[in-house]
Amino acid sequence: MWGRNHQPHVALLQEMADMEPENRVPLLVGQLEEARSYREEELKGDEVGVESLDYEPIHSLVYAQTKKGSQQRHFYGYTGLTFAKWLITILIGLLVGVVAYIVESSQEVFIMKKRDWTQETIDEGLKLPFVFLGYAAFGIALVLLSSCLVLLWAPAAAGGGVTLVMAYLNGIDIPSFFEFRTLVTKIVGTICTISSGLPIGQEGPMVHIGAAIASSLTWMHGRFPTHRKDGSRRYASPYLQTISKFTQKAWPFDFHNDKDRREFISAGTAAGLAAAFGAPIGGVLFSLEEASSFWSRKVMWRSLLCTTMATMILAWLNDRDFTLSLPGGLAFHGASVEVDLNAVPLIMVTAGSLGVLGALLNTTHGWLSPLRAPSKQGLLRVLEACCITFIAVGTMFLLSHFFGRCLPIQHGQQGEEYWFRYTCPKTDPNTGISYYNDLATLYFGVPHETIKQLFAMGYELDTYFSMRSLILHSMSFFVLFNLAYGVATPGGIFMPSIMVGASFGAFLGRVFQLYFPEENIQPGLHALVGATAMLGGVFRSSLSLVVIMMEGTGGLQYLLPAIIAIYVGNWVAHHIHHEGAYEADLERLGDVRFLQSEPPRHLIPVTAAEMMAPNVITLTEIISVSDVVKILKNTTHNGFPVIRHTEANDDGQLVGLILRHQLLLLLEQRALIEVDSEILRLPLPERFTSRDPRVTKEHVYLEHAMRVYHHCHNPHRRYLSSRPGAVDELELDDILQEHPTTNGVHEASNGTNDSKNKEIQESSESTKPEHQVSVHKRELALDLRYYMNRAPVTVRAECSAQRAYIIFRTLGLRHLCVTDSSNSVIGMITRKDIAQSAHHQAEHSVSKIALERQESDGSSYFGDRATKDILFSLP
Repeated sequence: MWGRNHQPHVALLQEMADMEPENRVPLLVGQLEEARSYREEELKGDEVGVESLDYEPIHSLVYAQTKKGSQQRHFYGYTGLTFAKWLITILIGLLVGVVAYIVESSQEVFIMKKRDWTQETIDEGLKLPFVFLGYAAFGIALVLLSSCLVLLWAPAAAGGGVTLVMAYLNGIDIPSFFEFRTLVTKIVGTICTISSGLPIGQEGPMVHIGAAIASSLTWMHGRFPTHRKDGSRRYASPYLQTISKFTQKAWPFDFHNDKDRREFISAGTAAGLAAAFGAPIGGVLFSLEEASSFWSRKVMWRSLLCTTMATMILAWLNDRDFTLSLPGGLAFHGASVEVDLNAVPLIMVTAGSLGVLGALLNTTHGWLSPLRAPSKQGLLRVLEACCITFIAVGTMFLLSHFFGRCLPIQHGQQGEEYWFRYTCPKTDPNTGISYYNDLATLYFGVPHETIKQLFAMGYELDTYFSMRSLILHSMSFFVLFNLAYGVATPGGIFMPSIMVGASFGAFLGRVFQLYFPEENIQPGLHALVGATAMLGGVFRSSLSLVVIMMEGTGGLQYLLPAIIAIYVGNWVAHHIHHEGAYEADLERLGDVRFLQSEPPRHLIPVTAAEMMAPNVITLTEIISVSDVVKILKNTTHNGFPVIRHTEANDDGQLVGLILRHQLLLLLEQRALIEVDSEILRLPLPERFTSRDPRVTKEHVYLEHAMRVYHHCHNPHRRYLSSRPGAVDELELDDILQEHPTTNGVHEASNGTNDSKNKEIQESSESTKPEHQVSVHKRELALDLRYYMNRAPVTVRAECSAQRAYIIFRTLGLRHLCVTDSSNSVIGMITRKDIAQSAHHQAEHSVSKIALERQESDGSSYFGDRATKDILFSLP
């Protein structure tokens, strides 16, 4: 990516590009080695390799002419592309629903089997410490499996995944985040983690799982070879040696670009959350409000279809009935409480209290993050997860044994199999009364059943859980939640937040019952308000959370309390901890540069010239291969403006933009031409540049290969294409030695490049002075006119930085060229420049900003932990 810390090297390459070809190599003999070692040293510190995505389509000459010709292939106005997208959307929803059912049913089986085993061993007379050790051993074994899968096989599967889904949909590629093995690890790891006893939920992982399923279904698998000029086939790397021709294995349609895949991943994200809560509309609103940075009516319709299919198939798998009473993994249908408007002041008190608790959770997470074990010490990370599991299980057993109350199961209490007897007396044979331990029931029950019971606490049934058990459960769960928030296992923070909010809200409801006996106070209503306010305080969402709670509970009578809870909880939490859980981690990560929807206010007086990266490396339309190789080996830039020198403008006018992977593919495919070295130094003749060159089948093939480049090269690790090693793998030294620079006119061979070379040669001959010698040097070169983006978005240097931010963010750009009045490129704005300049005042100079950027890499927040630890442990 672009950056001001590359200025010395950029200036060197710029000086190199301006010199004559025969003088370039002597200048770089000693200095390029130093620059290369500087780049290698810098790259060693980049452990993750975060790259920006190419959401902007490349409107090249070949693309434009191909699109014009493709209109003839329509069948009654349709190509089948739209129909294929709808089918894939339906398939995404169905698969997400099936996976949600597997996760939900598996964890219920594990939790109930463990609880039944615990009860049986206690009834058989086994001492409680031995029962605890057996229970803890089983939980630790599950966590050990989950953490080992994460650390040894798929590190990107750790955490909830919602944060990085948001980053991806904002335009940031996270390596290996959507790999198939990451998806498998996420599913298996989530089941193991939730079943182990850790206070972790499956809602965040379901968002990641939905996005990963959408990514897998739209990921094209294809490979293509490299052609040599002599007609033989030469492969760029051993990875391609088994392929004889380009193959597109997954889908025949062209939606494998970042822009189209972004729409499917937005729908998959919505389906994941909808399946977790049984809330199809809430899932769409969550994707709109929280996850997706780019939205349209088309995405909304696809997301709604996807969420509907996910929840419908989940309902059928649960009840064998397609119904709109959609039981999700954390649905609360059956809760029935009454809402009294006189209780609004007390509802506001509950919401404010849980808003404080939500902000405290985010603050505590920030304090504990630097203390986590680093990924370089994998054994410590596994040990950390196992120790926290042991502490969690020990807390459940000890508190339940010493502070739990044995209460009788009264007539009307729903789900008698839910209540856990633990060490309480067995059923009295004379009276038939059964007992349960209220605190043990809260700890050992299936989480969504516990939450449902808390919501169902009405004023006539005030003996579900004692006040002591509710406050102990909420506070201990909150502490254990903070400890488990960030371990190296899959897991989210939705369910724990709801659990803490519902438990503490029910406790406040019981307190209000005590002090306001004349009021019709229902602890269940305050549990619902507390859960909603806790979610608002942690995530700072509004509309989506209200709809999720409404769909989850299945009652519109809770709409007013939910709205009050969201607004009060958000307002209180905002004044304690400014940002939500997702935004806080994204803001503090140095490598993940998340762009908010609104530009910072202090960018108003700043201009684009003050925010841009100067000393841009520019390429000409016809450029020598040796220059391209030197540039690619010694920089990690991913975009290069293409300029055209004219008599009126010696600096060159902007005519296009070429991406790094396009240059790499041209070199890999040996799409080279031999030209007179004078072509590389002199402005191209006007008659040569006034008309578009002829497009052939070879150009169409290469243009298509460019669009699917990242699917075939280092899939899911596109940052490797920005490394110097990507150029070394092309074995270009042999090619340059086979075609050395020679004197005299090189005899042309057959092929499309030969006619193009002849055209260039004739144009250059017509512009020579009569006394000039007709014997010149020949060089291998690339013709970029066919493949460059001919309409890159630009801004003037005087443009407001805030307006540049809006253009960049709204259009989903990766490169924004800054030009002067003569359309000469004077700088480049990328995500890195925008995100880092947004944290500095306008009066800071460029050098001071560069210095401060090097210091603001997030290390002060995360301590000695590597970027990988933070990325793959986020909620």
